[in-house]
Amino acid sequence: MQKKIIALAIAAAFSAPAMADVTMYGIVDAAVVNVSASGQKSDLLAYSGGLSGSRIGAKGAEDLDNGMKAVVVLEYALDTQSSDAIGVGAIPARQEMLALAGGFGTVATGFLQTTGYDFAVKFDPTSGSAVSPLQNVTKGRFLIGTAAVAARAPRALAYISPDMGGVTVAVNYSTALGGLGNLTLGSGATTGLKTTAMLLSATYTGVDKLVVGAVYADTANSSTGAGGNGTTDLALGASYDLGVAKLMGTYQTSKVDNGTGTDKAISMTAVAPVGPGAVVFTYAKNTIASTAAADSANGMTLAWLQGLSKTTTLYAAYSKMSQDSGTRAYSVIGNALAAPTLDLGGGSTLIAVGLKKAF
Repeated sequence: MQKKIIALAIAAAFSAPAMADVTMYGIVDAAVVNVSASGQKSDLLAYSGGLSGSRIGAKGAEDLDNGMKAVVVLEYALDTQSSDAIGVGAIPARQEMLALAGGFGTVATGFLQTTGYDFAVKFDPTSGSAVSPLQNVTKGRFLIGTAAVAARAPRALAYISPDMGGVTVAVNYSTALGGLGNLTLGSGATTGLKTTAMLLSATYTGVDKLVVGAVYADTANSSTGAGGNGTTDLALGASYDLGVAKLMGTYQTSKVDNGTGTDKAISMTAVAPVGPGAVVFTYAKNTIASTAAADSANGMTLAWLQGLSKTTTLYAAYSKMSQDSGTRAYSVIGNALAAPTLDLGGGSTLIAVGLKKAF
């Protein structure tokens, strides 16, 4: 009997049974954009992801004993304007998660969208798009944001608490941000060691249409010399629905260990409903103090969203980025125009008309 039980356990562990309640979902977002930038030729393009990044995903959930669920989420980026396969760009997978959920909360592992990503989604209505000024000013410089360094974490562990009187707490830990950690190094190695990341967040969702969130993020590396420097970020965000408009704001700081100063970023957003649609205005600015050069930037977006159905949105947007004289790091389209020919201190603009369909 014991041998039969062991055999059944092994078969269950290595077989691939169908999971109950599997749901396919996704977004196809297509726009026509006109883009111009100082020192570069302007162009008109059919573009995937004007308002939201196009994606396809599958979510499976199975009820277990004691009210628990096993959950799998596999989600991949799409470029619907090219012949690229599923999973495009520098980060083809958006998330690959295996989780166990219950009254205790959710425990997850995999390639995860972190609580730093979730923070930006809560307080930036254009996050993950080609027209998000907050995404543009935080990309590559900060840990927290939809396109920032710690937005997604490989080899990660996460815990998300249940709702505790309107408060939700999350803890994320990436055991190795690149490769196999220290496994390929000699036992006495002091350089080239792995980098880990820890993120902690708390979000309060009030009954009076107030939402407040905070995220702390920290990377660490035990290598000697400059290679061992870590980064510490703190972000605060809030939104309040006045009825006639929803107001959102963020403030975040980033400091490198042994760095020369603290980088900062802010954003302010107003979303005003107009019939079945809305008008959105967002302004974002960073102040880069960690380098000697004039490296700061600011940007704004004005967008009109028209709901054609519960899952279909027609939109038009104007987005502009400006930067200090010492940098060419910031531009529209997720800073895609930054190098090599964008003028130092040059600006860029984008006009987009598009359609977003969720399914």
